[in-house]
Order: sequence, then C-alpha cells, then structure tokens
Amino acid sequence: MPRKKPFENSPEGADRPDLDTAGLQWALGTIHDWRGRIGDGTRIDQALLGRSMGMLAAQGLPHALVGYVMLGCEWMFRLRPFQPADVEIALARLESRLLPVLHDLAWSVTEALAGPLRKLLTSQRVLAPEWEDMPREVFVVTDPARSEHSGTLNYGYMAPLRTRPAPVIRPRRGPAPKLAPWMTGVIAERLRGGRTGDRAPATERDPVMDLVSALCGRAIDKQEYVGRRRHLQGQEVDRLVEEFKRSHDLFVGWHRRPASRAHPGWFDVVRARLEATGPRETFPYDRLVVARLVEASAGRSGPTSPRSGPRRP
Repeated sequence: MPRKKPFENSPEGADRPDLDTAGLQWALGTIHDWRGRIGDGTRIDQALLGRSMGMLAAQGLPHALVGYVMLGCEWMFRLRPFQPADVEIALARLESRLLPVLHDLAWSVTEALAGPLRKLLTSQRVLAPEWEDMPREVFVVTDPARSEHSGTLNYGYMAPLRTRPAPVIRPRRGPAPKLAPWMTGVIAERLRGGRTGDRAPATERDPVMDLVSALCGRAIDKQEYVGRRRHLQGQEVDRLVEEFKRSHDLFVGWHRRPASRAHPGWFDVVRARLEATGPRETFPYDRLVVARLVEASAGRSGPTSPRSGPRRP
C-alpha cells in the first residue's frame, strides 16, 4: 500500500524538523498569561504535550498546525464569572447611549444606576475575548452632517468610555467551564484525518488524549474524552476546522522565504502575526460560533436567548 503523503513541514517531510522547545515554551507562556487573565491557574504538562505533538506529527499532523489550533482555542474559549470591577465596563455602554442626549448629565445617570446594574449582572458569565481590547472612547455627534470644502463632516466630541458587548453566555451556577483543551483535541483529531483513536487497541494511548491531558493538567481517559467530544460536533466545529487550516496555510505562505522551500520556525508564523495584528486578526474568531459551542459543551444546543418563565430551583 502506498504511504500517505505527509503534510508540508511535518517530521516526515524533507527537512524532518524537531519540536522547537523554545517555541513550545513561548506558547505555554502565552497560554498561561491568557488563563491568568480569567483566574485559571491550571498548569500545562510541557513534557506530555511535547510527546503528544511528536506522535501527532508522526501521524501526519504538523507541529505548527497543532500549535496554531492550541493557541487559538486557548484565546477564544475563555470564560469567567462577572467580577465587581466589570460593572464599570457595563456602565460605559449605557453612558455611550446617553451622551448624545444628556451630555454632562450622562455620567450622573450612569452612576445612579451602578448599584442596580451590579446586582443584575453578577450572575452572568462573560466571554473573555469580548471584554479585552475594547474601545475606550466614542465619537458623540452633536450636529448633523454639514457640507464643507473638504467633504461632508459631523460635528461632535470624543468621550471616554468603559464599554462591552451584550452577554452571549447564559447565566449558570458553578465555575466557568474550561473548554479550550477539549476543543483543541477535537480539532486536532479532525485535522489528523479521523478518529483513529476509536479503533486503536485498548493498550495504546491516543496522542489526542495525551494532548488534552497535558492542557488540562490531569489524566484524561478515553471514556471522558469521547463523552465530551459527543457534544462538540456539527457545523460550528466543521467551520472552525476549515478556518484554522485555511488561516494557517495562508500565514505560512506569507512567511515562506523567497526562492526557497524552507519553512519558518514552529511558532514564528503565529508569534509574528500576534505581534503585528493581535489575536482577533490571527485566529478564526467568531463570537456566535464560540458561544454556541460553549452551550453545546454543556449538552445544550441552539442560540443563546434570555430565559423566559419562572426559574427552576
């Protein structure tokens, strides 16, 4: 039987690159920083992670692509409870709506509503990417557009804000779920070309489960992984798999050296992209897709919507 053609930049390719230890350490430092922002102190098993990535590379899944998926999932799928300081951000959205009408009085009105809003929002979870790097000021229009020699202009002023989008995750009791390791495993499994771990002998350890175990900081068995994976299927996952592969191939193409088949280092592409444009332009982030997968991971499906009717105890 002819041997399956390896991915480009895989250990089976022409250059047979080894796992970049420095790149792995940078990636883990970045992940731990993102986790720290939401109060997640889970530490990753670097040795186990490296071994699982090496085994996946031997199965045709390059280090760089696995690393890109891992980083993207860790940034996107971060949930945390609402915190008291977040009320300032929530009030900014209200203030931005009141400024064009009330101007100087807008601050006083929002301050008066701070207490009730704090009580209303403390039961909610927030999606961390939607609370980071938000605009802190808004242009408030005071006069209609007027024609000038240089074009059509609006007259107004810039007002500082503390703003955020509307919550997209249902309020729910208990700690926020840590979905990123499971999404990394599901996407890596799909990129590898199927659930070969399902057919492997019971004595063999699937590197996908080792990958998830390393990211979770504890041992994950097959039964737990299959149970989690059952809820993480459908068109949202299909879309993420395709977007991760497409985006990574595009970035590698941009960073490839001219007139050479040499590839950049393992994480050089992602690191350069993050430094240049930030995570929103690096990973295939879609707020609605992430929110639906968060809901699906809890065994629920369908778009997020406010709860109606009496609340069950």
